Amino acid sequence: MSAKKSYHPIIVPALDALIGDPDLVQPQADSKKKADEFYIPNQYIDRLHSFRDEQSSRGEAAIKLLNTFAHALETTHYSDEDVYTCANGTQIRFVGYDKVELKSSNGRSGSTTYALATARYAQEQANAKDDVAIMTGDSYMSAKALGEDIDVAHINPDVYTGRRKLVLPEALYDSWFKHRQITAEEFAEHFPQQKPLLLNEFVEFEFDSFVTVSYGIPYGGRYHHFIGRFEPSEDGGVLRQLHYIDDLPRYLDLRSPGQAMLAEALLAPVDEIPIVVCPAIFGTGKTYLATAIGIEQVVSADTDYDRIFIVPRDAELGKDIGFLPGDERDKTIARAMPIVDNVRNYLKSKGDRKRGNTPLSARDLDAKVDSMLEQNFEFVSIINMGGRSISDSWIIYDESQDMERFQINQLMKRIGDGSKMVITGDPRQVYNRHMNYHSNGLMYAATKMAGSQYAAVVTMHEGEITRSVAAREIARCLDH
Repeated sequence: MSAKKSYHPIIVPALDALIGDPDLVQPQADSKKKADEFYIPNQYIDRLHSFRDEQSSRGEAAIKLLNTFAHALETTHYSDEDVYTCANGTQIRFVGYDKVELKSSNGRSGSTTYALATARYAQEQANAKDDVAIMTGDSYMSAKALGEDIDVAHINPDVYTGRRKLVLPEALYDSWFKHRQITAEEFAEHFPQQKPLLLNEFVEFEFDSFVTVSYGIPYGGRYHHFIGRFEPSEDGGVLRQLHYIDDLPRYLDLRSPGQAMLAEALLAPVDEIPIVVCPAIFGTGKTYLATAIGIEQVVSADTDYDRIFIVPRDAELGKDIGFLPGDERDKTIARAMPIVDNVRNYLKSKGDRKRGNTPLSARDLDAKVDSMLEQNFEFVSIINMGGRSISDSWIIYDESQDMERFQINQLMKRIGDGSKMVITGDPRQVYNRHMNYHSNGLMYAATKMAGSQYAAVVTMHEGEITRSVAAREIARCLDH
């Protein structure tokens, strides 16, 4: 078996990788190189033509890839060059049918077979066999490649989490506990091995209990005592203790560092952080916080949000609103039950304010849920989002791991003045067969918005599941 490498000079991108990210072969000048050369089987062109007319994200990707390949082939033809050079220096080499030797005992001649044959051809051209890898997110393709002693490169191994965990050095105790912030210069000086912080990135510090007592912090502390957000400043940025979470009502109890980070981003003023992306495993409270804090903001007299705008996951991927009974709102609400469930959980936690927050009866709870949905929520299907501009709203795109990159791209562009957009989902639960953990719309949004002054990315992991003990056990048993 060939050795694993972190960088392969030659990559054969599988068709699933190209459909998931057509920009892979059309990188910007400042894009990090994935490889020195991409080897592209000519068979892909025929395959892309077969579904270019589909009314789907796959069809849109096919059109974009065919345009890229046509430009590259035309350029190489008129320049008499064997390869096309992209803006960032990556070269694209097209491999014709005559160059590859198919090895398929079952008579398959599809894209998988041609990708494997092209990888074997690339190995013959390379100085070292392990310089070549197939880039794919498909398990079948990965197994076939490894079985033929061909390395597999992950589609996007460098996932931005929006957070990091560090040990706070003693030299920074005064800055952090007394001044509640650390400058970018101090961070660079005391964490020389760390990459510079990105704007709106969160840092969770570790320190012993003696330090917390000596600085007057109660046992256990509160989340803002050991978590900071790298906020914009005139000097380039400052890591500041969480502070917006102090405004949370008591019935919205934060149960994990990830929830504290998400709540801070959600509570930040809209002109400070209008976009929040939260890829997180199930049961971590991401949808609940997005919904509950959204309700708090909409009903508050101190904010200008008029409504909570919901675009749920569409099982038909935006092609139709389906055959469920009722009008568009009824059909869309039926697909937004995670939001409805969390409205119920929020109202249940809050209780009856007129009676000292006492628990609501089942009948009163049902009535309050219906009233809340009617007065404060707007539900819209993906198919009817084209051309809209959503202003002064709290926007939630839930379960967006099943949205394709073109869909989330268009949905994100619907944000108008005064709106906060919250994009949530679990990248481990992708049901769209054309996508995987890395190539879905949720991770695309997280990757593209990383480090933006106006966006915060917050991930939450298995250890932060708060739904139930059973949910944690399910994650432990099924996802490993």
